[in-house]
Amino acid sequence: MAKDPMSSQGLSALIAAIEQETTGNNKKLEILFSSPGNFNASQAAQVIHQFASPPDKVQAIKIMEPRLVRMTCQEAREIINAISVSCDKLTALHCVKRVLSDSQTKLGEEYILSCFPFQMDKYNARNILYTVQSRVGDKMAAGGHQGYAALGGLYTQCRPLEPHLYGSLAEQESRAPGHGNIEMPITANAGVIPSVYTGHPSYAYPPDRTYEQDREYPGNTTFLSAGPYPAGAPPLGHHSGAPAPTGFPRLPTEAMGYQ
Repeated sequence: MAKDPMSSQGLSALIAAIEQETTGNNKKLEILFSSPGNFNASQAAQVIHQFASPPDKVQAIKIMEPRLVRMTCQEAREIINAISVSCDKLTALHCVKRVLSDSQTKLGEEYILSCFPFQMDKYNARNILYTVQSRVGDKMAAGGHQGYAALGGLYTQCRPLEPHLYGSLAEQESRAPGHGNIEMPITANAGVIPSVYTGHPSYAYPPDRTYEQDREYPGNTTFLSAGPYPAGAPPLGHHSGAPAPTGFPRLPTEAMGYQ
C-alpha cells in the first residue's frame, strides 16, 4: 500500500514546534522522531533546513528514512542538496535510494549524479544506486532448459550446433524493447510542394491508372492508338457506343449486330 505524505497543516505544525524548541538540538530531533505522518521530497527538505549543523541534518534524514514516500530522482535532488557536506550527501542518498521510482533509468541516474560536484563522489553515488537496481531485464536468455544425461551428456532444447535456443545474443538484443532498428511507419514522400488548399487532391501519392490503361485489353495495340479520349469519354459512334465493346476491335463491323 502506497504511503501518503502528511498534510500541509501537519508539516507547518511540525516546523513550528522545531523552531520554537530552544533547549537543544536533541530536543528538536526528539520532536521529529515523535511526529506522525510521512514525508515527500519537498517536506523532508524543509525539515532538514530546520537543523543548522551537518550532523543534525544527517540524523534528521535518518529519522525520516522509513517514512519517506515514493519519489523520482529529480525530486530526491531537493533532499540531497539540502545537505552541504559531500560525505553527508552520500549518507542521504543511502536513506532515499529505496524509495526512488526511476533510479534504473539513465535520466534518473543523471539527476542523482548532478548533486555531487566531485568525480569520486559521483562514482560512489552510482555504486549506491546499483545496490537497489535490478538489471535482470537487460540480460539475454542463454538457451533452453538443460538436464544431465548419461556419460556426461546433456539433454537440451537447442538445435544441433546452436548454443542458444532463442537465437544469437545479438538477435535477441535486437528484439528486446528499446533496442534494434526503430520501425517507423511508411510515409508518403510528396516530392512537390503540397497545395495550400485543403480540399485539393493530395500530391503525396502516385496518380491512379488512366482510363486507357483500365480499358485496354491484352494485345490490343490499335484500339487506342489515336490518343486519349477527349474529356475522358469513349469515342462516339454506332449509336453512341464504343466500337467493338466486347473487346474484339478487328472483327468486321458488318458481322456485329447493333440494335
